Amino acid sequence: MGRKLYYFHKDSGLEVDFVIRYQGECSLVEVKAATGNTKSTKTILRHPEKYHVYYAIKLGDYNVGRTEQILTLPLYMAFLLTEL
Repeated sequence: MGRKLYYFHKDSGLEVDFVIRYQGECSLVEVKAATGNTKSTKTILRHPEKYHVYYAIKLGDYNVGRTEQILTLPLYMAFLLTEL
């Protein structure tokens, strides 16, 4: 079945590839190349009172890992996003 995907963009330049909702909360999903920058995601996560977002998922050519509020997954695990 999957999840509904949303896109986020502001005139200030903030941009997120996808936003998903689960149990009433939003999570950011970024799909990056090996050296992808998550500047917008980090900016949004630093301001939960403004954006009401507390977690993000980064997909790319990476190993599984977690840094603060960002869960990093290899691309081949993207299908697991339906389980989160």
